[in-house]
Amino acid sequence: MKNFKIGVFLLFTFCFGLKGFSQVTTEPAVPSASASVKIIYDASKGTTGLKDCNCDIYIHIGAVTGGAASTTWTIVPFEWGTSNPAAKMTKVDGQPNIYTYELIPNEFFANPNNLTIYRLGMVFRNTDGTKEGKTASNTDFFVDLAQGFDISFVSPQAAASVSLELGESYDFKAAATEAADLSFELEGVKVAEALNSEEIIFKFTASEAGNFDLVAKAKKGDQEDSQTVNIFVFAPSETASLPAGARLGINYLSDTEVILALQAPGKSIAHVIGEFNDWQVSPEYQMKRSPDGEIFWLKISNLVPKQEYIFQYLVDATIRIGDPYAEKTSDPFNDQEIIDQNRYPGLKPYPSGKTEFQATYLQTSQDPYPWKNLSYEKPQPEELVVYELLVRDFDEKRTYNAVIDRLDYLKELGINAIELMPIGEFEGNLSWGYNPSFFFAPDKYYGTKNDLKRLIDEAHGKGIMILLDMVLNHAFGQNPMVRLYNDGDYGAPTEDNPWFNRVAKHPFNVGYDFNHESKYTQAFVDSVNNYWLTEYKVDGFRFDLSKGFTQVNTGDNVSLWSQYDPSRIKIWKHIYDRIKANHPDAYVILEHLSANDEEKELADYGMMFWGNINFDFREMAKGQNKNFDYAYYKNRGWNKSNLIAYQESHDEERVMWETLNFGATSPLNLRNLENAVNRNQLLTAFYFGIPGPKMIWQFGEFGYDQELNNDRLGIKPTQWEYLNDPERERLFRLYQEMIKLKSEHKAFNSPEKTTLNLSAGIKSILLEHPDMDVVMHGNFGLSTAGNASVSFPRSGKWYNYFTGEELTLAGTTLTMNFRPSEFVLYTSEKLPTPDQDILQEDFVTSIPELVPEGGFNVYPVPASSKLTIELPQDMIQSNYRVIDMAGRVVFDGQTGRGEQILELDLSGIQAGIYIFESFNTKRVLHKRFIKE
Repeated sequence: MKNFKIGVFLLFTFCFGLKGFSQVTTEPAVPSASASVKIIYDASKGTTGLKDCNCDIYIHIGAVTGGAASTTWTIVPFEWGTSNPAAKMTKVDGQPNIYTYELIPNEFFANPNNLTIYRLGMVFRNTDGTKEGKTASNTDFFVDLAQGFDISFVSPQAAASVSLELGESYDFKAAATEAADLSFELEGVKVAEALNSEEIIFKFTASEAGNFDLVAKAKKGDQEDSQTVNIFVFAPSETASLPAGARLGINYLSDTEVILALQAPGKSIAHVIGEFNDWQVSPEYQMKRSPDGEIFWLKISNLVPKQEYIFQYLVDATIRIGDPYAEKTSDPFNDQEIIDQNRYPGLKPYPSGKTEFQATYLQTSQDPYPWKNLSYEKPQPEELVVYELLVRDFDEKRTYNAVIDRLDYLKELGINAIELMPIGEFEGNLSWGYNPSFFFAPDKYYGTKNDLKRLIDEAHGKGIMILLDMVLNHAFGQNPMVRLYNDGDYGAPTEDNPWFNRVAKHPFNVGYDFNHESKYTQAFVDSVNNYWLTEYKVDGFRFDLSKGFTQVNTGDNVSLWSQYDPSRIKIWKHIYDRIKANHPDAYVILEHLSANDEEKELADYGMMFWGNINFDFREMAKGQNKNFDYAYYKNRGWNKSNLIAYQESHDEERVMWETLNFGATSPLNLRNLENAVNRNQLLTAFYFGIPGPKMIWQFGEFGYDQELNNDRLGIKPTQWEYLNDPERERLFRLYQEMIKLKSEHKAFNSPEKTTLNLSAGIKSILLEHPDMDVVMHGNFGLSTAGNASVSFPRSGKWYNYFTGEELTLAGTTLTMNFRPSEFVLYTSEKLPTPDQDILQEDFVTSIPELVPEGGFNVYPVPASSKLTIELPQDMIQSNYRVIDMAGRVVFDGQTGRGEQILELDLSGIQAGIYIFESFNTKRVLHKRFIKE
C-alpha cells in the first residue's frame, strides 16, 4: 500500500470525468480515429430540448485537432439549422429518445493537411436549430478518439481517481480498441484478466484506508498500452459537534491555532490541504463531521504567528474549494498580474503545481486596523447625496489609495456618501464587480484590505458615508458554494445545492441564482451583511438586482416578475430586520424597479430605493419635454422620503453624451458645448430641486460624455482634464451650489409643502418650509419664452440665489422672459451669493465679453437716453434683449436680415446696471452697460 497522499492533478481531472456523458455513448466504448464508431444519443438526458420532440434530429459535429484536451472545433462539415440529410441521425425503433450516427472520423472529415483528430465535438438539434441537446451543464459533448492500439477506462470515464469510504465497492471497467489480452493490476498485483477480449471488469471493495493504484493493461503481439486510476479509500469521518462559539469559516483561537468549519450537507469526507501540510491529503487533516452531517470542522495547531498560509478544502476527494468566508483569496489566473504591478505588496504567488482552482488564506495574530474616525454624524436618508463610484475607472491607478487621494475633491463637490460599485472578490481583475465569487474578501486588484479600511476611515473623517454595492442575487462559477454542488469544475448548480437554484427563477439573471427562501442562503446573506457593517464599518448597502430575491418562477416574463410579490417582500423584510437589529442606523437601498405597490410597502417599512429617471432626462437633454414628477416620493404615494431618483447610473447612458450627440440643432444647437452645458445645468438644478436623496454617477458633475454601450463593461477614460474647461467647470460649480443648498437648508429635504409643475415647457418647483421657501422656474423649451407668468408661494421679498438681487412682489405671480435652458432660483431668505460665472446669465459680475470677428460694441457707457449696439457680421437674424439685475426683460426683439446696428430708447427705464444680450443658434453675446 502506498503512502496516504494524493497528486493534485489527478483529483483535478476526476470531478468532471467521473460523471461522464451517459447521454452520449459510443460503440465501441473506446473509439478509434481510424475505425467506425457509432454515436448513441439519449435525448431524454442532459439539456432536454429534444426530449420526446417526435422530430428529426441532426448531429452538429466537429473535429478537434488542437490537442487531447482542446474544446475547439476546427473542422465542421455541417451548417447549423439546415436539413442536410448527411447530418440526420437514425431513430432507434421502440425507443423514442435514442438516436444513432455512424462515421469513421479520419475518413469523414475533409482534412487535407492530415491533422490528428483527437476528439469529436458535438451538439444535437432539430431541423432549424430552435431546439438543441447539450450536456447537463449546457456545454458541447466530446468523445475522445484513440490514435492506435489503446486501452481506456470506461468506468470511471475519463477519470484519474475514484474516492470510496471503507466498505464501499466500485465496478471498474476498461476497454481496448481491439481484442487483446487485458488485465487489471492493483498495486502491482494482477487481480483480473480477460484474454482476447475488448473489455474487462473488476469489482473493488474498499477494505482498508489508503491510496491505491489500479492499472488497466492491454497486450497484443508487440503492442502494449496501459492506463492508471488512483483509488482513495477513506475511513468514515469522525463525528463530533462543532466546538461552542465556533462559526462557519476561519476561527482564530490563538496565535498558533484555528478551527476551520465548512458547511457541506450531504457530503461524505472533507480534508484540509495547504501550505501547512505541503498540500498532502493525510488522516490528521481529515475534518470531523457534526452529528447532523451539516458541518465539517478541524482544529489546526502549531501555526506560526502572523504567517500567511494558503489552503483549500478537498471535499469527497474530488472538489477543491477555498473557504467561502475567507477574507483573502489566492487565484491561479489573476494574482500574477497583481504581483507584477505591485498592487498588493507582499502578495504570495499562487501555489501552481500544488493545487488547482481558487484557494484562500488564513493568518493568525493579525494586527487590527487602527480606526481613527469612529464618531461622525450620519445624514438622514432624505439628506443623502450619493456619489456612485467604480474604483477601476475613477482614477487611472485603479486603487483604493487613489480614491483616498481624491476624497478632498469629493468633499469639495459636497457629496456626503460614496457608493462603491462591488469591491468583493470577483472573477477577473478588470470588472464592474457584478460577477462575485468570494463575498467576504475585498478584491486584491484594488489593494489590501487595510487600504480599503483606510479609505472608509478617511471618508468618515470628512463626513462622507460609505455604501457598498452588494451583489447577493447571484454568484459566479468560482464561488465555493456553487462548486460544492454543481456539474463539475465551473458548471451549473445541481438540484441538491443548498444555496443556489439550478435554473434562475427570473429574467436578467447573470451567474447562478441564489435561492433566497433557503435557510442556508438566508443565514449566509445575514452573515455577509453583518460582516461588512462590523468589520469594515461601512454605513449601508445598495443591493443589486433586489427584485431577483424571489422563488416565484417568472421565466423571461419581465412584466410578471415586476408585479407585487408577497414572498419577495417577506424575504426583504427579514434581511432588513436582521441588518437593523445590529446596525440600526445602516442605510438599506434596493435596486428594485418593481411595481409601485411593492416598493411603497417596503419603502414605508424603511428601505430606500433607486428611482430611474434617466430616460426622461436623456430625452430632455436632447431638447424634448418630459414630466419627471415621478422622481418625487409623494407622487408615488409613499409615506417616507426613501426614493433615490437619479439622472444617471452605471447602467444608463450619460445625459451629456445624449446632448452632444443627439441634441436638437434648431432653433437652438444643443450640440454646441456651451448650450449643452446650459441644458445640463437646467436639468441638474431641477433634479436637485425635487426633495429627497440624490445620486450622482461619477463624473456626471462635469458632463462626462463617453458612450456607455460602445463597450459596456470596458474601461472608460477618466477625463479629469474636463475640469480645465471653463464650460464644464460651470456645470461642476452648479452641482456644488445645488448640493450646498440641499445640505444646508431643510426646504430641499423635508419641505412642509411641495408644488411641482413639471409638465409644461416652463417648469416650476415651489418648496415651502418654516425656515425658508424656495422657488425655481425654468424654460425647457428651445425658444425664448416671452411674458411667461410664474408663481410664488407668497408676496414680499425674494432673492435671486445666483445673483443676490432682491425682488419685491406685490402679488404671487411674476411675468418673466426666459431664454432657452434659462432658469432662476429664488429664496425667501437672503443667502450668501455664490461665486459668479456659474450660469451663463449671471448678471452681477463681469461676463466674458466675447468679441467675434466683425466687432461687438455697446455705447455710450454710461448711456442716458439712447443706446447703440453694433453686432458682428455673423450675427444674422439674432434675438436680443435687455435684462435688469432681477432678471426681468425690459426690451426684447429680433434683428432683421443684414441689420447689424441697433438703437434702443432708454428714456423709459430707471437708472441702474443692465445687460444687453444677443443670441442665435451658434452663440450668445453679453455686454453690461449703465443707464444714468
